[in-house]
Amino acid sequence: MGVPAEVVHSLRILGLPSDATADDVRSAFRRLARTYHPDVAGRHYSRKFEQITKAYAILKELPQEESSNETAHPPKSASQNDVGRWFSFGGTLSRTFDWYRTKQERPGTEKETLRRAAEDAFKKTLIENEARVDAILNRGERMLEGLLSRRERETRRVGTKGLVLRLASGNCQVRHLALANLASLTSLGELANKPEIFETLSDSLQKWSIDDKTARLVSALPLTPDNHRRLACGLAVRASVMPDALLSHLLRLYDSHAADRELLETYLSHAGASGIALILRKWPHGTFVSESTLRRLISHEDESVLVAVLSTMKQRSVPCPESALGRLSTHLSHPNVAVRVWAKALLPASKR
Repeated sequence: MGVPAEVVHSLRILGLPSDATADDVRSAFRRLARTYHPDVAGRHYSRKFEQITKAYAILKELPQEESSNETAHPPKSASQNDVGRWFSFGGTLSRTFDWYRTKQERPGTEKETLRRAAEDAFKKTLIENEARVDAILNRGERMLEGLLSRRERETRRVGTKGLVLRLASGNCQVRHLALANLASLTSLGELANKPEIFETLSDSLQKWSIDDKTARLVSALPLTPDNHRRLACGLAVRASVMPDALLSHLLRLYDSHAADRELLETYLSHAGASGIALILRKWPHGTFVSESTLRRLISHEDESVLVAVLSTMKQRSVPCPESALGRLSTHLSHPNVAVRVWAKALLPASKR
């Protein structure tokens, strides 16, 4: 409802004409309030009393001060009738409408001002946060550069002989330090491929236990493709005690195009149950293990290996060798449900 209509509606509720004065509004409200107050007229007149109160509240907020000042000094050029209207409430109605409209529009303007202020504060905070993050990153980069610089100086000071001694040490922490120096310094990557360092590395991995940290550091070494394959072949006999992370790195199981089938077959002969299952899951598509290796795997005692072998054969439609059908038939009574299911799926109907 617009402002003029709202005022006119309020006058109608109070039963007043458009030229009613402020005193008329007050008198009408008091008269109607005494008549329709719920305590007097009953609770069913509560709605009527609320309408009267609301109408009086709207009319009471009109600028009576301006009306009083101007009614005290009406224009000299006005006629007697005009003067009468000037003293009336309706004489200042148009100016009252302008004031009331401005009052209603003011909250929207204040809300817009607050919204813009909030946006400006958010942008300022965002810029400050970005500056702090940049400062932290720059400080971290400087610290990292300093650390690498110190490590490089230390590595150059120690030299090849010092790295050889550290790689051959019986203390795993000393070996970790040497591997970290070789792995983290790209400018010294050629050191890892030097014959004396590479041979010491290979001998150390075959002699000492390979923990997870050693596996991660060895995986990060910048070895040439030839040295990578030499190291993989040399460590095949230790596949059963090798962490899966290093086994996956040496066999390049993350890259099916780079996987070496001959090397995979070698590792299947030495790897433990976990390694065999990992190799079979990552075996390159389009090929599968040889028949002799397959017969050996079907006869494996570890159920995790059997599940990996049989499920992979079924998924890749690899037929079971004739020489292994008898062993596969015995798996129909295996304690493991998965082994029984896959064995039954692979056996010809005539052999079940």
